[in-house]
Amino acid sequence: MYDEINKNENILLKYLEQADYYKKIKDYQSAIDCYEKFLQIDNSKASVCTITADLYSKLNGSESINRQIELYEQAYKLNPESRLALHGLAFGYEKSGLNDKAKIFYEKLLENNPTENDFYNYGGFLIRCGDFKNGHKFFAHRFNIDDINLKYPSNINKKWDFISDISDKVLLVHYEQGFGDSIMYCRFVPFLKNLAKKIIFVVQEELFDLISKSEIFKGVEIITNETNIDYDFNIALLDVPNVLNIDSNNLPFTSKYIDVNEDSVKNYKNKFLGNDNIFRIGISCKGENSANYSERDIVISEIFNLFKDISGIKLYNLQKDADKFDNITQLGKTFENFTDSACAVENMDLIISTDNVILNLAGALGIKTIGLFNKETNYRWFKTSGDNIGWYESVYPLQNKKQNDWNDVLSKLSETVLKYYKYSDIIK
Repeated sequence: MYDEINKNENILLKYLEQADYYKKIKDYQSAIDCYEKFLQIDNSKASVCTITADLYSKLNGSESINRQIELYEQAYKLNPESRLALHGLAFGYEKSGLNDKAKIFYEKLLENNPTENDFYNYGGFLIRCGDFKNGHKFFAHRFNIDDINLKYPSNINKKWDFISDISDKVLLVHYEQGFGDSIMYCRFVPFLKNLAKKIIFVVQEELFDLISKSEIFKGVEIITNETNIDYDFNIALLDVPNVLNIDSNNLPFTSKYIDVNEDSVKNYKNKFLGNDNIFRIGISCKGENSANYSERDIVISEIFNLFKDISGIKLYNLQKDADKFDNITQLGKTFENFTDSACAVENMDLIISTDNVILNLAGALGIKTIGLFNKETNYRWFKTSGDNIGWYESVYPLQNKKQNDWNDVLSKLSETVLKYYKYSDIIK
């Protein structure tokens, strides 16, 4: 019996040594194979379970999510205090769409020496679930984590505590993150006028013209740089829903809140589009490279191929940095700022967009849009089914059933676009 035990211990040690070697050279599949062989003999080591699950995630992401959850569940049974197991189960169940289970393990994680990252991730999770009130409270922890994309955007010494009376104060609201975030969240800024004597809103230079001329911002001072600006307190844009006690069931301005001058729209059409009686589809398939989440893009040719043989439809590429593609008119190169982009969008009969700034712009303009989403979305998208996406009534969502498998979405896209085309004024 002792010989058999020694034999197994030697085999297990060999598997661990081999796995360690393969990890060092980043041959994750071979490392996983060694760990799986180890677990077939001995599945009583929580650390081996969590290491193996992590390697599965590094190797193929969500494709092995079920096995990752199994391993984290085993680790949790062996060591209920394991932060790695709790974190893995919270993320794993969230990715699987099992939010009730994910919430259980997020809350267990917050009871176990939580980090700023834990609070931040939980906030994003709650927002994804539509719980904006609690989600944005936890989401405020984003400025305390080590992520260059999530640094406080203004003078931290003047940060408003969200409690002090500012009825006689000047409050500066500063944009953060990308253009899409600014367009999505700027709808909340006008409501701050009820709390402060004056509101100053700092936006990206590319958005200044569009935002400053939109009616809802009447009474708000729009600027592009806070240098030499006199104010009392500041707030980051994505914290505004927290202050206003906004929830997903009472979002304001879901139909339209950004304006563009009608003459500018007509002039843009005359200059770049002409007056052909065709069904114009604007396409945007790529997000900003600097964004801190990925797997949301589609190669534009995949969409073009769906409609290339349909007469009466013309496709326009709305990507500013788009590569040239035959038979698709490149409009992105005409955009000097987002007023130009808005003029182009206003001249389309339909927009097709992945999760990027054009989707947000089209939604804010109230333009008919089809939004294409991967199975795993950014935390903001609390609603990706039904007639609209919650944030924007004019955006109809299509979502992958499997991560990175766009076949089903593209099939539904073809059917959906043809319905829009069929009932358009073009062919009546």
